[in-house]
Amino acid sequence: MVARVRALHLVLPLVAACASSRAGTPDGNEPPPPPPDSPPAQPKQLDVQSLGVQGFALHYGDDLVLTAPMFTRQSAVEVSLALPLSPDDAATDAGLAGIDLSQLRAVVSGHAHYDHFIDVAHVLDRAPQAIAYTNLSGRHILAALAPDRPAGCTNTPATPLARERVIALDDALASHTDYTNCPDQRPAGAPLEGSWLAVPNSHVRIMAMCSQHPAQIGPIHFGQGSVDTDQCELPDAANGWLEGQTLALVIDFLDDAGAPALRVFYQDAPTNAPIGLVPPAILAEHRVDMAILCVGSYQAVENEPTAIIDNLNPRFALSGHWEDFFIARDQPPQPIPLLDVDTYVQRAEAALPGPPDVPLVVDGIELPQRHVLVQPEMQIVIGGPLQE
Repeated sequence: MVARVRALHLVLPLVAACASSRAGTPDGNEPPPPPPDSPPAQPKQLDVQSLGVQGFALHYGDDLVLTAPMFTRQSAVEVSLALPLSPDDAATDAGLAGIDLSQLRAVVSGHAHYDHFIDVAHVLDRAPQAIAYTNLSGRHILAALAPDRPAGCTNTPATPLARERVIALDDALASHTDYTNCPDQRPAGAPLEGSWLAVPNSHVRIMAMCSQHPAQIGPIHFGQGSVDTDQCELPDAANGWLEGQTLALVIDFLDDAGAPALRVFYQDAPTNAPIGLVPPAILAEHRVDMAILCVGSYQAVENEPTAIIDNLNPRFALSGHWEDFFIARDQPPQPIPLLDVDTYVQRAEAALPGPPDVPLVVDGIELPQRHVLVQPEMQIVIGGPLQE
């Protein structure tokens, strides 16, 4: 793994101007000097490590959030033929080497396709303080590992996963999803506006935005549909990991007072605006500092990535999920077949003009642009503090 790089901080010094009097006190003595100021708090930085595909490790302060980790591989032919597919735990362990999982508090995925969700259970097993935040399909799938499964489930999971460690953000009875831009998707009983969900034992909160997943190859939509009941076993082939309600997520890292200090937008799949966009009221509270965007299937929707970048106006954007994940992880990355990555990058850079307002450090080098097409194992750092 690429060694973690140190940030180049943008430190904004505080300069105090004051008038001092040389007149003494009534007894003729000089007044005592004021007590020294408390040492300034060290500015925080966002450290981002690309894990490949749409997996990112987001480290801010003492909190670590992981997005859609994918280390298991299967060829396109094997996927098409629905051949058996099991999570590759050894590959996941290797991919997470060097990451301090004791700080991991949340694993997020906006849909339950295998390339976003198949390795989540093993990550949770490695990080006992972490909770998965996903959709109802993801929760029903991972219920196969629950220790309190119904009597009809005859097999015993080798590594049980407690139900409370998998949260469905689109559960109508406890919804944290905003349906403002897609009211037709709102399930009965769920509010129209989203609400924040605090991640336990952390300075992190999450809100989901309703979104959609486009077809991947022409009219072919792989893994379409949802898993609507708790499962007794994990899907035995890639096509069993049905997507469910696709979500985008806003992830806030909070300061000690509970206010957003740094905001990340995570796009699980590109979609036609206004679906998948963030409502203005949410953006008015705090600007998006880092947008993590999805390149895969962008050609199947209109005006991407321009529409989402115009909506968010982020300081920076990282674009992932462009590489062919049907080849082995130890092979040099190459684009998904027929995916026009060059045009995507041109659009993203045109939508994010101008130099960055804080340092963007990629693999130890400070870059002048605001958009990066992410390579596997790339290390990205935003220097702090971020100022509105």
